[in-house]
Amino acid sequence: MLVFCVVTLVGLLTAAASWYTIDHANRMSFAAIAEDAVQRLSDRIDTHVLMINAAEAFFEADGEVPSADNFETFVGHLKKNERFRGVQGIGFARYVRTGPQSDETIAREIEKNYGISRAPWPETTEEIRTPIVMMEPQTSRSFGALGFDMYTNPVRRAALLAALSENRLRASGSVRLVQEPSGSSQAGFVMYTPFFAATSGRILGFVFAPFRVGDLFDAALNRLPALPVHITAWDGEPSDSSLIYTSPGKPGTHFGTSEEITTSLEVAGRTWRLEIHPSEIYSPPSDQTQTFMLVIASVLLAAALAASSHSQQRTIEVGEALREESERALTEREFLLQEMKHRIKNMIARVLAISRQTARASEDLQDFSKSFSARLQAMAASQDLLARTAWQGADLETLLTQELKQLFGDDPIEDKFTGPKIELNETATQAFGLAFHELATNALKYGSARAPGGTLNIAWSIKPLPGKKADLVLTWSETSPEPFDAQEVEPLGTKTGFGTKLLDATIRGEMGGSITSVKSERGIDVTIRVPFDRVTSAASKAKPGTKSRK
Repeated sequence: MLVFCVVTLVGLLTAAASWYTIDHANRMSFAAIAEDAVQRLSDRIDTHVLMINAAEAFFEADGEVPSADNFETFVGHLKKNERFRGVQGIGFARYVRTGPQSDETIAREIEKNYGISRAPWPETTEEIRTPIVMMEPQTSRSFGALGFDMYTNPVRRAALLAALSENRLRASGSVRLVQEPSGSSQAGFVMYTPFFAATSGRILGFVFAPFRVGDLFDAALNRLPALPVHITAWDGEPSDSSLIYTSPGKPGTHFGTSEEITTSLEVAGRTWRLEIHPSEIYSPPSDQTQTFMLVIASVLLAAALAASSHSQQRTIEVGEALREESERALTEREFLLQEMKHRIKNMIARVLAISRQTARASEDLQDFSKSFSARLQAMAASQDLLARTAWQGADLETLLTQELKQLFGDDPIEDKFTGPKIELNETATQAFGLAFHELATNALKYGSARAPGGTLNIAWSIKPLPGKKADLVLTWSETSPEPFDAQEVEPLGTKTGFGTKLLDATIRGEMGGSITSVKSERGIDVTIRVPFDRVTSAASKAKPGTKSRK
């Protein structure tokens, strides 16, 4: 096995190095492809930004808003040198105060420019209007947008105010374009730059360009050489509401296409988040075939070497087994001696601890002698049960019956037990023996056993926990014929009584369990919960079908 493991490990490490090298090369290759895709998008957007800046420069050169004919000629020359896919054109929107007079002025300007009788729309409660008065190139879509007041839309309005306050080009968030054909689901956005009068510096309006995001991405990415990428884009932080584009199809799902690149793209003051995956047509430049072949070869070589050394190994093992058997006998003998010393030492320590605590809680020598003797008897009874089973454990019901008979006689009160047969291990036998003694003593002094007519019900069960191991749960329920005397009873759970401290030390400390009590006017219910795997002896199992009743 050592030869097999070493040779296999060396082969696996070599294969892992090969895997890492190939995977790293593939990742670097796809990162370069993703970077190329982002650069194409950036270049495309920069081209359109330059187009808008050129239109702004045309306005600035004229000093005032140019005529519709001159603007049409300018945009026509731009169209000869630039593909307009993605951008829906270039336009100009007037900046005016809301009112009937400005609406009439806008309507006259639209009619003068394009021969269309149209007032600004829609109705608004804002103090400012920014209706579209020029839009090129002239198409049915651009004519349909004339007169549209972009200030009425909160997303467009935020971009207009940002461009005006910063006096620079700014893009809007995702909007549905006015020029968008019916039934289309593409997201859109608009870029704005303010235009001021040359003489007065008064804001006259905004040069703008609307964009269809899907067409913009397709125009940037669908050119040779084709890039095998699947891109998802959001305007801002990724969410369903901010999604603006998803490539057609699905990301690649075949082996070697799990790479993912997350980046961002600045678009005129807006941040687009991009998530780039390999597409379905992506094929890694280097596959991992040689890595798998290396793993198979390593395993075969390791198996051959292991088989050749196995026969020699068996000869050595026979001689070693004889030597180990002799040493094991000596070791077991020494272990038994050490275990006996350890048990005696622990027992002496426990007796000393009980004597000190009992002395502190006793009022006189007679009280001390009575309490101390009773607790030693409980310990002795537990040890007697352990001795009967060679210190491997004791039956829970037998331990409980023996403890109660010592305190109450054969039948001092009406009591009954209910629960499965459980074989306790050594630690649990000592812990539960002392716990039963303290609970029975408390019942005898203060509770159900101090007067005729009291009842005592003791039940235990094994309760499995969801996702955890089972617990042993034991309930001690006693009812007194007379109300408890608040002046006499020391409630279980106080920090002053030795009984409580002893229960804490045994149940909580040694067994890792818990103990809770609920006291009423005539009774008390005590629940002990201990992990079941810390209760049973190594060779025993609970038998839920076996129950006893007394």
